[in-house]
Amino acid sequence: MGEPITIVGAGPAGLTAAIVLARRGLKVQVFEMAAEVGHRLRGDFQGLENWSSDRDVLVLLREIGLDINFLCVPYDGGTVYACGMAPVGIRSGRPMFYLVKRGSCPGSLDTGLKEQAEAAGVEIVFNRRLDGESSARIVGTGPRGVDALASGITFATTLPDRAVVLFDDEIAPHGYAYLLVHRGEGTMSTVLYRDFRREEECFSRMLGFFREREGVEPQDARKFTNYGNFFIRSSQVKRSTLYVGESAGFQDGLWSFGMRYAILSGYLAAKSIIDGTDYDRLWKGELKPLLETSLVNRFLLERLGHAGYRHVARRLAHGEPCNYLRRHYNPSFFKRLLLPLARLRGGGKSAALPGALFFLAFWREVIL
Repeated sequence: MGEPITIVGAGPAGLTAAIVLARRGLKVQVFEMAAEVGHRLRGDFQGLENWSSDRDVLVLLREIGLDINFLCVPYDGGTVYACGMAPVGIRSGRPMFYLVKRGSCPGSLDTGLKEQAEAAGVEIVFNRRLDGESSARIVGTGPRGVDALASGITFATTLPDRAVVLFDDEIAPHGYAYLLVHRGEGTMSTVLYRDFRREEECFSRMLGFFREREGVEPQDARKFTNYGNFFIRSSQVKRSTLYVGESAGFQDGLWSFGMRYAILSGYLAAKSIIDGTDYDRLWKGELKPLLETSLVNRFLLERLGHAGYRHVARRLAHGEPCNYLRRHYNPSFFKRLLLPLARLRGGGKSAALPGALFFLAFWREVIL
């Protein structure tokens, strides 16, 4: 079989690439510096989003070649709180997201992918950092910086299953807080995009809010802190090394629902090796439009503040929420007009958009 294909990082992106390659008969080695998969996570619930595409994410996973051997529960709605308005209930005709567990525990997404990789013949070497990323074929080592900080707890509870999201800059500056409950286990977290020094304050405010409004009394609470990284490069190939997942900045710049992007990037990297195709061309075709649109979405939401949160909550509560989100998660003429300003706000070099075009695009996206 020759020399193995070397992958650095046993996250969802790296393991997806390893599974796809191994199932095509290639020899694969994965190097992970931690003692186990999911080492940054503590068994917390996260959402595998299902609104950015007409194609159900489970169909996508199966088409990629992944098995669903992990906890994966459809949630078709929940409750949305926005500062300054009464809570609203939302309901979708299809799952809005699939609840998954993250970390090294049984039933987690990370453990499930590890088991699939090992069953396919992948050798995973733990507690070893590969000397020099340039010697790896694929790099999926996770976030390289902090653009969003999540501070939360996992806990036991007697509450029934539920999904709750909260928009309030005093609890989650320019971000959101969430509560997820499934069969006696819960996760709550505040996700900050600004003011990271306020982490403990925001966590305390979130805990008080969910205690008062949702009746949460956490038992056996375990604290966790996580972070996300978003950026857009012109190329994700350095010499012959392919970058995937958050090592490549593949994250949702609006609300950090990036697992779908990470898994897809791992598949595309493997496909480029198997077929001898251009990895940059593949990810730019599948992921770049979503990344650019999420950058514009973040720009818009930060301009609107609490008024924007209330607008989003109302729109989610009326009509089909997945359709509303899908439209805003995908490119449009007006989003492309706003992209130069969003890049400029994010620190990139770009020409300014003429004022009249900006206001036309801005109000087109806000009103609709």
